[in-house]
Amino acid sequence: MAALDPSLLARILPIFESQKLMHHLGVEITALTEGSCELTLGYHERWSQHNGYFHGGIIGTLADTAAGVAATTLMSDGENCLTAEYKLNFLTPASGEAIVAKSKIIKSGRSLKIAESNIYSIGNGEQKHCATALVTLIAT
Repeated sequence: MAALDPSLLARILPIFESQKLMHHLGVEITALTEGSCELTLGYHERWSQHNGYFHGGIIGTLADTAAGVAATTLMSDGENCLTAEYKLNFLTPASGEAIVAKSKIIKSGRSLKIAESNIYSIGNGEQKHCATALVTLIAT
């Protein structure tokens, strides 16, 4: 996913930017299409745990938020969603210059949306799959 749909971005960006944590962390929307979203966060030692890897809480935050943005692309103006549940599996420590969360909606119902978020660490020109989340979102 490398596309950035300008009309979707215009609709989603105000919602995304209202999330103060995303602004604080410096997370960017790097791809956005109907039913999918990609978020990128550059490394900073403030986002690390005791071994210098990206902290698991940061990885979970990106997985959750990317899923929420992907779900919002399938909703009408004025509709919103909240996370009801997510399960996160860590596959390998995330290190490098950045992490990227790639989320896609795998089931879109009337009130529930189910997303898969895959998190990759970027370093030395390589992309390494470091976590996967299954996220359930509910329309509000």
